[in-house]
Amino acid sequence: MSKRIWAIVIVIIILLIPLVGYEFWYVPNYSGDDYYTFVGNSYKEIIEKDDSGNDYREYYYNQKSYDKNGNEKLLKFDSALGRPIKANNYLKVTYNDKRKRVMSWEKVQKNQVPRKSLEQILK
Repeated sequence: MSKRIWAIVIVIIILLIPLVGYEFWYVPNYSGDDYYTFVGNSYKEIIEKDDSGNDYREYYYNQKSYDKNGNEKLLKFDSALGRPIKANNYLKVTYNDKRKRVMSWEKVQKNQVPRKSLEQILK
C-alpha cells in the first residue's frame, strides 16, 4: 500500500508543476489588467527602414484608457498591423504592470465596454 501512495503523490506533483509554472511565471509576465479606450485618428506614423533598406510604417498610439472602475491610465502601444487601427472603434487593451507595456488589444463593441469606463470615454 505504501508504494501505491508514493506513486499517487509523485503523479500529483508531476501534474502540479505546469499549474505552478503557469501561475507563478506566465500569469505575472504575460497577462494583465484590461483597459478600454476609443480610437479615432490619433496615431503617430513613423517611417523606418528594414535590413534591406526598404521603408515600412509603424503606427503608434498614446491613449487615455480606463479600467472597469473608470480609473484612467495613459497607455502607449502600436497597431501591430502594418496599418493604422480603423478609426472610431472601441478597444480592450491588456496592460501588464510588471512589464510596463501593453500585451495585446482587441476591438470590442460599445455594449461590451464596462459602464464606468464608457462614461469616462464619453466625457
